[in-house]
Amino acid sequence: MASHFVSLARGVEGTKYSDFTVGTSATTDQFEFRVLDGVTPTKTEVIKALEAFERFFNNAQQAGSGFDIKG
Repeated sequence: MASHFVSLARGVEGTKYSDFTVGTSATTDQFEFRVLDGVTPTKTEVIKALEAFERFFNNAQQAGSGFDIKG
């Protein structure tokens, strides 16, 4: 069974739905947060990325992205 993912490029604020990339992959983890090899993000960058993901999942537009979020 495929899992859905959402990604955000470094330096993008995630204030627009178009800032995100969504798709499917075949991973077994329920939740994942990855950082590209060789990239050492600051704590501020990590917090901003997590806040951007929160905006994504609170946005009504994500309903058509394949995610089935309850609550």
